[in-house]
Amino acid sequence: MAKRTPFDWQRSHVIVTGGSQGIGAAVARAARARAAAVSIIARGEEPLRATAEPIGAAWASADVTDPDELQKAVDELERRSGPCDLLVACAGTALPGRFLEVPIDEFESQMRLNYLGAVHAARAVLPGMVSRGRGHLVLTSSTAGMIGVVGYTGYGPTKAAVHQLAHCLRYEVGPAGVTVAVLYPPDTDTPGFAVENTRKPPETVAVSGAITPVSADVVAAAVIAGIDKGRHHIAIDPLTRVLVRAGGIVEPIVRPILARMIGKARAASTAPS
Repeated sequence: MAKRTPFDWQRSHVIVTGGSQGIGAAVARAARARAAAVSIIARGEEPLRATAEPIGAAWASADVTDPDELQKAVDELERRSGPCDLLVACAGTALPGRFLEVPIDEFESQMRLNYLGAVHAARAVLPGMVSRGRGHLVLTSSTAGMIGVVGYTGYGPTKAAVHQLAHCLRYEVGPAGVTVAVLYPPDTDTPGFAVENTRKPPETVAVSGAITPVSADVVAAAVIAGIDKGRHHIAIDPLTRVLVRAGGIVEPIVRPILARMIGKARAASTAPS
């Protein structure tokens, strides 16, 4: 087996989508701390500037659901800072709610942003990586993409799709020298998570309420360590590590426990006050 070449942060250009806040911003800060050239992409120019300027990162405004707009942003950033060596695709959103109560357009918007946003980001940088024979992709899935979570019928499948995308891509671009990794953040204390919490059904709160969110900096540190160690799966919490290793073997064991928690929460939410 050939010896793995360590990732050279000081000579690398890191592009982060969804980089203006939350996990994306934390990854950008962590990569800059390793002396990498960093570029961040998101929709809002003011949040982008506010995140980029203090750490000396480049930035470009683009909507990851628009492949042409995203490609233009990536091309501009590569002209400024050189070819992309590492892409971390963090753009995403979660809109929890009961399946029959969530507007259909929210299923579509989450698929466009969470899954197709990752597809467009990968397609923007992969041709260059393949032609150079080197590069790294980190695509963001979720623990909810590994196991069914009540209230996430719109979100969970998009993250399962990202998980599967990475598996398929690995076969295609691995032989060309490109590493594809999947990040599985647990509940993370970010502005997006705060908004997400305002619309969780009681059943979802019952499942996730006992979990203490981690900080975005903890997730970013795991990304840096995952790249350094050449990991294909970057999981932070013990449950997700088990799910990654065991795949579908674990869910039938965990499902009855979650079902009891959900049943209690439903009963409590419908009981007369």
